Amino acid sequence: MRPLAGAYLIGGITLISEIALPELPLIQLQNATPHPVQVRLGAVASHLPGAVELDPDCFATPSQYLLNIQGVARYLVTAGREIVVDLAAAASALDVRGYLLGSIFVVLCQQRGLLPLHASAIAGKSGVVAFLGNSGQGKSTLAANLAQRGFRVLADDVCLINAAEPRAAMVIPTAPWLKLWRNSLESLGREVEGLDRIFSEDDKYRMPLAPLSTPEPISKLVFLEANDISSVTTRIEEVPRVQAIPLLMNLTHHSYLLETTGQQEKNFLRCGRVLSQARAYRLLRPWGLTYLESTVDALENLLLEE
Repeated sequence: MRPLAGAYLIGGITLISEIALPELPLIQLQNATPHPVQVRLGAVASHLPGAVELDPDCFATPSQYLLNIQGVARYLVTAGREIVVDLAAAASALDVRGYLLGSIFVVLCQQRGLLPLHASAIAGKSGVVAFLGNSGQGKSTLAANLAQRGFRVLADDVCLINAAEPRAAMVIPTAPWLKLWRNSLESLGREVEGLDRIFSEDDKYRMPLAPLSTPEPISKLVFLEANDISSVTTRIEEVPRVQAIPLLMNLTHHSYLLETTGQQEKNFLRCGRVLSQARAYRLLRPWGLTYLESTVDALENLLLEE
C-alpha cells in the first residue's frame, strides 16, 4: 500500500488520496465527510468489458468510467467511491491533477447522484443564481466581476446541485477558485504571476476565492446567449419551465454520457426537481469585453431581487 498524500475536500466530498492535491484544502481524516472517495495509484486496463465505447480512449457503464488521456494518465472511476489513476511515463503532475479535478470529478459526482451543471453560481438576496453556458461563454469572467462587486461565488464552471428531494435543491460550494484566461485576468486588473496554471500548456489560471462550505438553495437559472451581432442591448427574459428542462439537460456536464449509459431519465428527474423551485431566464447580451459591464449590471439586478 502506498502512503497517503492527504485527505482533501472538494464539493462536500472527501478525497483520501495517494496523489498530492495542493489546489484543495487539507482536512484531518477524523473530519472526513460521509462516504469518502479513495484516490489511488494503480494499473488501469485499456478498456472496460461490457461498457459503451464513447471513443477509443473512453468507456462507460452506469457505475464505471474509464478515460485515457494520452501522455497523462488512465483514470477509472467506480461507483462514486474510488478513482484509480494509472500514470503515463513522464506525465506532468499538473495535468494529472487538472483532469482529476475537472472531468473525472464531474463523473464522480454523477455516480453519486448529484447534478453537475455547466454553470457558475453566485449567492443572491433570495437564493443562489446559476448562469449556464457551454465552454467559452464567459461564465468565469462574469463570476469574477460579480465577486469584485462583493458577491459570494459558490461555483465556477461546475455548479454542483443535490436534487435528491423535490423543492429542496441545494447548490454545494465546489472548488475555491475561478478558472480564468490571461486576458480575463488582465481585464480585472490581476496579474498571472503567483497564480497556478490549470494545465501545463494552457494560458489559464486558478484565481483563489474565499472558501465556502454551506449548501444554499437554488432560486434562479440564467441561460447565457449571445445577441444578434448588430445588437448592443442586454436583456433578460423569463423562460417557461417546459422550455427550460431540455436546456438544463443539455447543459448538464457530460450529458452524452448519461444518455449513452441509459441514465437520461434520472437526469430528467433531477433537472425537473431543480426547476420545481428555481425560475429560469434567458440572458441576451452583445459579445465581447466592451459590453461586459452592462451584462454584469443585469446579473447584479437579478441577484438583488427578493
